Amino acid sequence: MTVKNESLIHVKLEYGEAIQSKRDILSSVRDLIRLLKVIKRYHALRKEELDLKINIFKKIKDLKADLAKLTSTLPKIKIPDILIKENPKEEKTPARKKEYPDRDLESQLQEIQEKLRRLG
Repeated sequence: MTVKNESLIHVKLEYGEAIQSKRDILSSVRDLIRLLKVIKRYHALRKEELDLKINIFKKIKDLKADLAKLTSTLPKIKIPDILIKENPKEEKTPARKKEYPDRDLESQLQEIQEKLRRLG
């Protein structure tokens, strides 16, 4: 690399500052290398996860095809008219309330806040 009509700037550092700067740079490089290793590991695990998902979807597709083939092969059952009820009453199960885990967390949070109020 050649320098053409450019003025060079030199910065003088004390020995302690130079050593500390070198430590900081090496520490930063070390952290970046560790981060790169983590990222590479993440990409490898992500690729493995995607491969496993593709395998699962293929197996599910094969299973659906096998079930369709099986249902078309098996004979259809004819239910005698005597067994068919005139007014079939379906037993309805009572509708369950949806349980929201957030409500449980909210109640726990309120309990903790109450305990904090009592303490302070």
